[in-house]
Amino acid sequence: MTDMGLTVTDMGLEKKSSQELKKHAATIHCSNTLSLLQRKISNALLYHAYRELLQKEEHEITVKELCKLIAYNGNNHAAIKDALKGLLSTVIEWNVVSDITGVEDWTASSILASVSLKGPTCLYAYSPRMKQLLHSPTMFGKINLFIQSRFKSSYGLALYENCIRYRGLGFTKWFGMDIFRKLMGVPPGKYTIFRDFKRRVLDKSVEEVNTYSDLIVVPEIYREGKQVVKVRFSMKERAKKVRLGGKAASESAEQGDNVSDDLIARMMRDYGLQADQANQVVQEYGREFILEKMAVIELSNNFQQGKVNNLAAYLLSALKNNYQSPKASAEKWMEQRVEAAQQASDMKKLQTAVKKIRRAYLSYREQIIDQFMQQLDVIEY
Repeated sequence: MTDMGLTVTDMGLEKKSSQELKKHAATIHCSNTLSLLQRKISNALLYHAYRELLQKEEHEITVKELCKLIAYNGNNHAAIKDALKGLLSTVIEWNVVSDITGVEDWTASSILASVSLKGPTCLYAYSPRMKQLLHSPTMFGKINLFIQSRFKSSYGLALYENCIRYRGLGFTKWFGMDIFRKLMGVPPGKYTIFRDFKRRVLDKSVEEVNTYSDLIVVPEIYREGKQVVKVRFSMKERAKKVRLGGKAASESAEQGDNVSDDLIARMMRDYGLQADQANQVVQEYGREFILEKMAVIELSNNFQQGKVNNLAAYLLSALKNNYQSPKASAEKWMEQRVEAAQQASDMKKLQTAVKKIRRAYLSYREQIIDQFMQQLDVIEY
């Protein structure tokens, strides 16, 4: 297990490279109906206790520190107490999804074995079976506590938890709809019609993941006849922001600034974005992802027929929701963009070389003139 240090400030969570909780896949792929607050508290308590999980029977955290870990800014500590009580009574079913057999491998336990609030201090404990499972995550998903704090619904956070284990693979596995409903924490008998489930659960959770997390996910639905029987998600890493003045920015400034400026100018000229909007989009999504979504828009029938009334909004929506286009057309467009970028890069290199040669020539000419003038002064004397 790697170090999982996390810095908190009075304003809440502060982003650090090691602020991730390794959470066993069995407790991610579990059947439960946790609320958003309960999910956040459960992850924060495990994160706080992990280093001494096997050594201590009971763990201690202040309510203030717990609130900081989940970025809870309210003063309603009664809600925290109710959420903790809920973790005592919530039974989770481990290994609802078995990667070995493909069937359900059932074990059950309450999330917390005990909890006690003594003034500002919270004391809590796990069952022996739960401690053993949580401390030996041979298969795990990394839960970023800063990202977790941004989610607004339990369904959104549940989808994020169930996707992150597969990051780097491009896709999750196929989830049967009955199991997927359990993984998302949808109570039995609720949203039994798929269009209701899609509108109330699937679409909203995908929107949250794409808005608040470091992933872009797109659902793929498999039907047998008219019935939806399973779902999986394609995943793509969201482009990381580059901090101004940072090492990466300084190293690439000469090579990348003009390219970024050209992209910003194009978004302002062709898509109607304001300067601050265009700059924010570049920092948030990265150049290649933006170009890809521009290709999607410009290859669409609506764009080519002049039916898009608000290109700025269309572009922002394409970025946020990861619009896709026919593969062949997109690849052709990207090839054209790469070729154009290469030509622009070659031209820039040529211009740089010409400038260097010109500066060297001017310097040499000035030296020769100075030497000649000095010789003239000697002769006249």
